[in-house]
Amino acid sequence: MKDVVQGNLVHLTEMRDGDAEWLQDTQWEDGLLRNLSADAFHPWTAAEYSELAAEPDNNERFFFMIRANADDGLLGWVVLDDVYFKNRRATLGIALPVVSDRGQGFGEDALNTILSFAFNELGLHKVTLEVNANNLAAIHAYEAVGFVREGVNREGVFQDGRWLDLYSYGILDREWQSAQVLK
Repeated sequence: MKDVVQGNLVHLTEMRDGDAEWLQDTQWEDGLLRNLSADAFHPWTAAEYSELAAEPDNNERFFFMIRANADDGLLGWVVLDDVYFKNRRATLGIALPVVSDRGQGFGEDALNTILSFAFNELGLHKVTLEVNANNLAAIHAYEAVGFVREGVNREGVFQDGRWLDLYSYGILDREWQSAQVLK
């Protein structure tokens, strides 16, 4: 049986002791906050991060920490939120806070791993996300795993005194499965 939380470079785990403090500290990493929030960001405390993962029986949110296979080191987090089982869909959020961890394939592998969980374990049909138009690295990773741009919220984000588009992306289970066969 396939381990749906084990990727090639990363694996997904529960929040462990010290993880919430790590999230609190790394929320200030360069380029993170502005790409995570579509509105004004309010800093989170370790306790608030802990609450995010505190409801293991909540079937509307599945929150995981992303860890490197090589050393079990913490890389970030990924969440399936607003899970609707009747319509078999969810919204995805992901962050690799530390700049030096980006651009090494961890994000793409984490995306494939959470999509494996979403489609193979939860039986979802579709996963969606939104991304700022200027977040080119994230857009590249999303498209690399098979996400398709489905819409544009024109000038949906105000940043640095100018308006940016907000892109809506989605991926269907069959699209992701087909992409896996090609790899």
